[in-house]
Amino acid sequence: MTAARRGLWTLADHVICSGSNFALMILVAGNVSVVTLGEFALLYGFYVVVVELSRAAVSEPLLVRRPEGDAAVRRALADSSGSAAVFGALAGVLLLALSPFLVGSHWRSAVALALLLPVLLVWDALRLAFIAVGWQRRAVLVDVVGGVAQVSAAFAALQVEASLGWLVAGWGFGGLVAACLAAAQARTLPRLGAPRRWLREYGTLVRPYFVETGALSLAGYAVLIVLGHIAGPAAVGAWRAALTLFGPANVVMAAGRVAAVSELSRLRTAGPGRMLRSAAVVGLLCGVVGAAAGTVAAFLPDSVGHALLGESWADVGPLVPAFTALLVIEGIGLGPYGVLRAMERVRTLFVLRVSVAAGRVLAVSAGAALAGAAGAATASSLIEATGFLVAMALLAAVLTTAPFRTSHVTPQQSREHP
Repeated sequence: MTAARRGLWTLADHVICSGSNFALMILVAGNVSVVTLGEFALLYGFYVVVVELSRAAVSEPLLVRRPEGDAAVRRALADSSGSAAVFGALAGVLLLALSPFLVGSHWRSAVALALLLPVLLVWDALRLAFIAVGWQRRAVLVDVVGGVAQVSAAFAALQVEASLGWLVAGWGFGGLVAACLAAAQARTLPRLGAPRRWLREYGTLVRPYFVETGALSLAGYAVLIVLGHIAGPAAVGAWRAALTLFGPANVVMAAGRVAAVSELSRLRTAGPGRMLRSAAVVGLLCGVVGAAAGTVAAFLPDSVGHALLGESWADVGPLVPAFTALLVIEGIGLGPYGVLRAMERVRTLFVLRVSVAAGRVLAVSAGAALAGAAGAATASSLIEATGFLVAMALLAAVLTTAPFRTSHVTPQQSREHP
C-alpha cells in the first residue's frame, strides 16, 4: 500500500471513529434527561482523558518505532494491547475512587465503566497499532463494527431504561465487541504481563510523551476555566461552539498527525531530503484544510449556522478569523513537528510543546481580559505561530548539527542523539 493510500485509510478511520462518537452523543442527548446527559458527559470526559494518556504511553511510541517482521509485529500488538489493558484497569480503580465526585450516588455506572475501561483501551490501542504497522484497513473494519455496536447497544439499553447505568453498560458492551474483533484481526491476545517489558523497550518515549500529553490536557482545560473566570460563561459557550463548527477540520488534523508520524518514521532511513519533502506535503495539505474550513465558516449562511449551533451562532463570528489562523498554523506545523517526532527528538519536543501549552494559558488570560473570547482566540493563534517558528528553527538546527540516521535503530538504543 502506498503512502497516499495509507493516509486516506487513516483519515477514513478517524472520520469513522469521530462520526460514531458524534452519533452516540446525539442519541444520548435525545433520549435522556439533562441531568443524566451531564452525568454521562462527566464519565465520558474521564474516558477521553484516559484514552489520550493511553495513546501517549502505548500508541504513539509504536507509531514512532514501527516494528519490523512478522514476529516483532505480533509481539508489539500483544504487548501494546496488554499494556493498555493494565493501564485501563488502573484507571478503573481511580474512577471508582473519584465516582462520588463525578456521579454521586450512581455508583453502578462508575463500576460498569471501570470494568469496561480495559477492553475499551485495548480496542483503541489495537486500532492505532494496526495503523502503525500498515494495516489501516483492519483499523477501519474494527472501528466500523465497533461504532455500530456501540450506538446499537446504547440504543437498545435506552429502550430498556433511560438510566445512566444501562447507558454506560450498552456503550461499553459495544467496545467489548470491537476489542474482541480487534484481537481476532491481530491474531494475538493482549499480554497482561507486558508493561514492564514495554517500559524497558519504549520507556525513553513513554515517560516524556505521557507527561507531555498530561500537560497539554490540563492546559486545554485550564484555558476554559480561565476564559470563563475572566470573560464569563458566554465566552466559554462561544469557544465551544467554534470548536464544534471546526470539528470536521480537527478530525482531519488528528488523522494528519497520526499519518505524518507513521509515514515520516518509515522514511527516517531514506535521508533528510525525502523526509522533508513528505513533511512539507503533509503540512501544506493540512494547512489548506484549515484555510478551507475557515472560508466555509466565514461564508456560512445564518440559517445554517443557527441550525447547527443555535443561539451561540451569533457569538461565533468574531472568533472565526482567529480559529482559522490557528488551524492553518497547526496544519502547517504538522511538518516540522512530525519530523522532530519521527527523528525522536524527545527532549526537544517535550520542552517545546509543554512551553507552548503553558504560554497558551497565559496568552488566553491576557487576550480574554482585553477582548473576551475573540481576544483569547487571537492570543492562542499567536502562541501557536510562535511555537511553529521555534519548531522550524529547532528542526534547522537539528539537520545542520547532527548526522542524519541512515540505519534502523533498535528500541534498546538511545533516542536523543547528540
